Amino acid sequence: MAAKPKARLKGNDVPMRPSGDRQAVRRPGALIALAVGAYVVLAVLAYWPVLPLDASRLPHPLGAGAGDPAQMSWFLAWTPFALGHGLNPFFTNYVDFPLGVNLASNTSVPLLGILSAPVTLALGPVASFNLLMRIALAGSATSMFLVSRRWVSWWPAAFAAGLLYGFGSYMTFESSVHLDLAFLVIPPLLLWCFDELFVTRQRSPLKVGILLGLLSAAQLLIDPEILAYCAIMAAIGLVLLALTHRHEIVTAIRVAAPGLLTACLCFGAVAGYAIWYFLSGPRRIPNGIQPPGVIAAFRVDLLRPILRSTPQLTDPSGYLGIPLLIGLVILTVWWRKLGTIRFAVACACAAFLLSLGPHLTVDGHTLGIWLPEALFEHVPVLVDLEPVRISGIETLFLAVVLAVGLDRTRTWIDEHSRTAQRLPEHLVEPRVEPLTSRMRIDPRLYTVALLVLVAVAFVPLLDQFPVVREQRATAPQLTSSLGRSVPSGGVVLAFPYPRAHNDEPMLWQAEDEMSFRLIGGYALVPGAVGRGRYYVAETPDLSELSDLLTEPSAVAGVPLARVCRVLEAVVRAHAVDALVLRTRTGAVRARGIALLSKLLGPPTVSFEAGAAWYGLPLRKPTRSCAVDAGRG
Repeated sequence: MAAKPKARLKGNDVPMRPSGDRQAVRRPGALIALAVGAYVVLAVLAYWPVLPLDASRLPHPLGAGAGDPAQMSWFLAWTPFALGHGLNPFFTNYVDFPLGVNLASNTSVPLLGILSAPVTLALGPVASFNLLMRIALAGSATSMFLVSRRWVSWWPAAFAAGLLYGFGSYMTFESSVHLDLAFLVIPPLLLWCFDELFVTRQRSPLKVGILLGLLSAAQLLIDPEILAYCAIMAAIGLVLLALTHRHEIVTAIRVAAPGLLTACLCFGAVAGYAIWYFLSGPRRIPNGIQPPGVIAAFRVDLLRPILRSTPQLTDPSGYLGIPLLIGLVILTVWWRKLGTIRFAVACACAAFLLSLGPHLTVDGHTLGIWLPEALFEHVPVLVDLEPVRISGIETLFLAVVLAVGLDRTRTWIDEHSRTAQRLPEHLVEPRVEPLTSRMRIDPRLYTVALLVLVAVAFVPLLDQFPVVREQRATAPQLTSSLGRSVPSGGVVLAFPYPRAHNDEPMLWQAEDEMSFRLIGGYALVPGAVGRGRYYVAETPDLSELSDLLTEPSAVAGVPLARVCRVLEAVVRAHAVDALVLRTRTGAVRARGIALLSKLLGPPTVSFEAGAAWYGLPLRKPTRSCAVDAGRG
């Protein structure tokens, strides 16, 4: 084992040291349990009245089965199913049948799928999704709380840092939609590893390197985009360290090199196959994951820190509110001589600059001013990063500023209060006597006042709760019947055609333990010129049939014979075993059900928003239908 190096950064210029030049005081476990318990309660209340193990409702403004929550529930179900049946967890043709999807090119969260497998197998993927969302909030806050205690000795300061990081605007928005982006437990731990390697150097570089490599691989298996932004911020942070400690660059590199090399080896061993499959696996997306135009839309407005929303941008990521922003500015100016504060503020500003996207946007209006993020448009992999996602990393550094600033302020209150109390009254100069007399008051009153100010600063963030705006149950009578009636591995065709924001059939499939394959689905797949596309490709016959069954005026003037031929062509080409029609209530649904009933016979099962026909290979158009078609 390598000997512990003696050289280390010293003085107030040290970016990451316990404030007050003291080692963080080890607090009783009861205080840690109290803080974690508070985070857990807040996480549960954020989704109230949906409980953590609710298996029938998804948190989403558009209701269950709409968009990313349903897709993520499918991902959580797929990983344990694939591993349990000897299938590749990074490829599936259970959606987009028969072509399939490269899941390494999608945020399929295989690590979370493995961790939540017991809940998925016992209660279903929706319960796993709901539980993991609470863990994302409480776990991210707890991670920031524990890491902050490395630099502060006052536990309420660390608690406030965890509160800002785990329940800030970025987290509360993403935790209503994106599990992968809200699960930010690992970034604070990565910050701890880099601090240990390059600053404090109290532990073996090899051990820290192993931890760094494993944490990085874990983040890749949760969300590669967050890992990419962590790597970018790590590079920026190391450049800042090099600029402020130029005389120690060689020593720092020599000491940290073994740890970084170990980290790369561990990372490659764990995540190498997923990276290879992303680059070379079947159905890979060679020329950019994101569809054209998506990146520019997901950026932060320059006024976002003080404006929660604008008509053009509804994503509140990066919002702080005026009181909290003023408080952070005051702490920054007051304690600007602390290296920790300067380093964290510089990193937060760099992250905010990147979050603005390739062009500056002010109050929803895009200006023709180029920003540094535009450079990523010409770099492979980085071109797919959505600028707004780095707001979570920005909040991490702001949380460090908050923790260290509050801790140092409380230390200043204690020190000056004791000094004022020790001074004899006849030695106090008249011009400072009012100050010393006030400081003789119990310093706990000043501490309480400080905590009140912090609480007031967090008030503007309260309107983000609860994160759930609407819940809607799925169709249990359908999900239970599909598993019983469709042959194992059979093919199901659903209308409207499953795609982004209309992917409820994927939820049925996940609830049925992947008992059937689905034509279509919501996933990133190769599109035009090798770029990704959200909508799984449809054949002309599928598109026409979907329009005939779901568009209000599509059937008008279309001969029944044409509908018969299209339906038979689709069923034969895709070996369809079951057809499900789900539409809005009213005339559209009644007309679609009547048309399919005339062609295929009465539905096997009816449910709240549609009907299903099973055993399609045995359901030929009836003789009367054929006669009617001939007449048409």
